[in-house]
Amino acid sequence: MAENQRPIVGEIIDTFKSGLSNSVCGQIGSAQFVALATMIDEAISAEIASAANLVEGVAKQLRDSARGPELGL
Repeated sequence: MAENQRPIVGEIIDTFKSGLSNSVCGQIGSAQFVALATMIDEAISAEIASAANLVEGVAKQLRDSARGPELGL
């Protein structure tokens, strides 16, 4: 898990746990919460990668358009 994502993932898990009763929370167990945290982390990472790909595409388009036509001098 990326260090900058740990607080976000922790907040999501804590919010999820707070909606559960103590008995249900105790039945789930820490291994399942760790698995949930891993799934959340992977989803965040996939979204970040997708956004980065979009930014790369836009940056390439900007570079290509900034070059302009060849003047043939």
